[in-house]
Amino acid sequence: MDSTNIENDDAKEIREDRENRGDLEGLYDLAIPLSMPITVIRELVEKFDVEPVLRPGKMDMTGEVMDREILVLRGDLETVKAVEKYMFEALDRKIAEWNSTDKEEKYKKYYEEQSRLRLKEVKDNPDAVSNWELTSD
Repeated sequence: MDSTNIENDDAKEIREDRENRGDLEGLYDLAIPLSMPITVIRELVEKFDVEPVLRPGKMDMTGEVMDREILVLRGDLETVKAVEKYMFEALDRKIAEWNSTDKEEKYKKYYEEQSRLRLKEVKDNPDAVSNWELTSD
């Protein structure tokens, strides 16, 4: 491929961008931070009138600029501002949920119940222990 074709391709992309800009007038993009939980993103798309779009962008995460696709939520300015506020509130709720001891208590109860059932099984049928798969670490 010679430089003329590359320049023509670039010119074509610029023309297409200009043509598409008319369709995007009045729309704004909210870039979604990396590692945003998918459940939060899904909630935003379902709750607000925004469209998830992959947009080309440049990122510098390691001291080296890379071309990457960035997930953005596209909508009118008022909606995008509301989405941004809600997104960080939803993230705070998600982090609080992760830090909650509710799951710890749930799994502790489950473990205790399983232990109780195993002990009952051993008492009722001592030979059953030989069928248990145990790891030896």
